[in-house]
Amino acid sequence: MKIKKDRSAFYGILGETIDIYQAEHAVAAAFAKLGGYSSATRDRCKVVVGHDDSPAADMMTSAVCAALCASGADVITLGLVPSGAVSCLTSMCEATMGVMITGGSFDRNVSGLKFYRKDGRQVTGELLQAIHDATDAVTCVSHNKLGKIQQADASIIGMYRRNLIDASGYTMFESLKVAVECAGSASAPFVKDVLKQLGADVSLMTAIDSDKPGISAFENPSALIDFVRDTESDIGFAFSADGEICIVTLPDGRFLESERLAEVFGRVYGKAYNNEEMTPVIMVSDNCHIALAPYIKSMGAEVKTVTGDYSYLAEEYAAYDSVIMAVDRMSGIVFPRRSCVPDGLMTAVMLLNCMNRMGMSIGELVSEVPKLIRSATTVVIPAGAFIPVLRTTDLEEEIRVLRSRLSGDGRVLMYRPEANRVEIIVEGIKSAQVTDVTERAETLVRDNLRVPDGTPVYRRPTPENSAPKPAEQSAAGE
Repeated sequence: MKIKKDRSAFYGILGETIDIYQAEHAVAAAFAKLGGYSSATRDRCKVVVGHDDSPAADMMTSAVCAALCASGADVITLGLVPSGAVSCLTSMCEATMGVMITGGSFDRNVSGLKFYRKDGRQVTGELLQAIHDATDAVTCVSHNKLGKIQQADASIIGMYRRNLIDASGYTMFESLKVAVECAGSASAPFVKDVLKQLGADVSLMTAIDSDKPGISAFENPSALIDFVRDTESDIGFAFSADGEICIVTLPDGRFLESERLAEVFGRVYGKAYNNEEMTPVIMVSDNCHIALAPYIKSMGAEVKTVTGDYSYLAEEYAAYDSVIMAVDRMSGIVFPRRSCVPDGLMTAVMLLNCMNRMGMSIGELVSEVPKLIRSATTVVIPAGAFIPVLRTTDLEEEIRVLRSRLSGDGRVLMYRPEANRVEIIVEGIKSAQVTDVTERAETLVRDNLRVPDGTPVYRRPTPENSAPKPAEQSAAGE
């Protein structure tokens, strides 16, 4: 079991780098660190547990619930819910802690665990490391008074829905036609219900009960863009597998992810608070593109850039009452006054609220955000080869270097829609730069292709190696 690079969760591939026994011990260790069973008062503790729809979710949920009951906790199972729901209901149900079983935003084959404190804040950084270090030493069965498992009823789940509706300011979205793709996302059980309750005319791109994988925040949104046009919708939303990240598509073909959405919110909040005494503070992780902070500041909001991974950002925004938004390129957007963690559906509701508040379409709201030139390419992975997960390895730093070639106002997106393909999308303001970075990104992926023995499967031609050997020709051409 590993800790994610941003120190926000445990993760691994079930049966390879993580198994159910490790998951059981990790949950028992977290329960002990975050409160645990009170032997002095014999008070029974509650723990809230939710999961995404990854293939290992049911198995992991059973193991986690068993470990918690053996440790003396009563478990409230939420079923398929986004991470934001676990955070919200941990606090509202006055639970000792919350557990979200998810591989994260990008890879359905990865299993993982996220923990939440009793106030709903996510466990990150040094505390998560302490839980990891204690995992091997903790035994699951620590009390002879075992806990019980309770399935959350409609009243409990309804508290999360009401929290989302509260975020709308009770303004109705009756004039808005919204296209949504949420299949494969933990947000699926809530999206249509919440938006329709707020009066929006909702069109689903894929049926909620479909087995089709959902569009994650870093997948190509071209199909959703077409669906927005076909349904003549005002805006389109897609949600990541764990429900934390929301991307937005516009009728003109543009799409906005966390960084660009932060620019939109910065513009709205900057104008909204200009006539008040309080200056809104927006926190930005330093993994966002370098043009983001100056743009938001120019709109009237104060910007604080946090250096480090997501765990640092989480600790910072929790410490300041004046922070109205925190944004991380990989983790999404947090609205501390509404939620303790990133929540894609919360982001969607808040954006629709901004459109109503300003009396502007999404196109008008982004009119001052530069329209970027886009280039896309595909790298086919030869049979028998593989590439490390793009966002959790040293490739991330190399991708960051590529982004620096885009005049500070562009981005490089990579994702894997299938096991044998890597899609690359490059956006920038200058055509020549976009073309150059696209070619470099494709070369970067090819240079990192490996076969099981760890050797490269593709080599960039050099004067000494301009004529590949027959074996190399075969490997590169598969």
